[in-house]
Amino acid sequence: MAAKVKFLLFCLIVLALPGGLMALDDPRMADLGKLVMILSPALAGLVLNWGLGKRDGPIRWREVGLAGLITLSIAGLALAVALLAGAAGFSGQVRTMPDAATLIGATLLTSVLEELGWAGGGLALALKAFGRRIGVLILGLVWAAWHLIPTFLKVGLFPDLEAAPPLMLVVFVIACLIYRELLTRFVERSGSWLGAAAGHAAPNVLLTAFVAFSGLVVLQKPEAWPLFPAPGGVVFAALALAAVWFLIRRNGASRAAPAE
Repeated sequence: MAAKVKFLLFCLIVLALPGGLMALDDPRMADLGKLVMILSPALAGLVLNWGLGKRDGPIRWREVGLAGLITLSIAGLALAVALLAGAAGFSGQVRTMPDAATLIGATLLTSVLEELGWAGGGLALALKAFGRRIGVLILGLVWAAWHLIPTFLKVGLFPDLEAAPPLMLVVFVIACLIYRELLTRFVERSGSWLGAAAGHAAPNVLLTAFVAFSGLVVLQKPEAWPLFPAPGGVVFAALALAAVWFLIRRNGASRAAPAE
């Protein structure tokens, strides 16, 4: 019971607190809500699950690197499909080097902070409360809601989702469940939340770098949303699901291999 209460408290902090601030009719409170939204998962996870739990053995840095490589491939392939189909294009504004560096640095920082909360404390709380399968599923739903609250409030954090048709939002929720499962497998394989951080940051930094240096517009035609090269796009979700299948097969093969 105590574990479920802690997880419920985590959900209230990461959803209700920033959502309540952003819902106020005050631009300053809305900006504060955005900041709280970014920081609250990490802070709540650390406080409610101090130290992010015990780690079994050292960090497996090879698996951390593999996590980044896998999600980089997913984003790269999804972007290539979007460009070939005309769903994305290079019609936006190219940033100056200082602006681009700031944008990329902020993306890297927020991605790592996000996973410190979700793959660190949040995952540990969910597993203690509900077990592996149900815990990751519920965490994925909460993670999707964390994105959708500012989307519905239209505070400008996720402009593509704010302008999205309802079906794209449905696909986004499904993609969040798949992606959270994938990131959780990165944690399990690497022995650290850093596996999820690498997996989350790599595609975000890739897309941000393209936007900053080449004027990439990731959703050039609203009707082409199935090819959106991020969660919310059908191609991205399918590739993420394929990556989950690959890791399951890879893990099964390693267990079946005879000991030398």
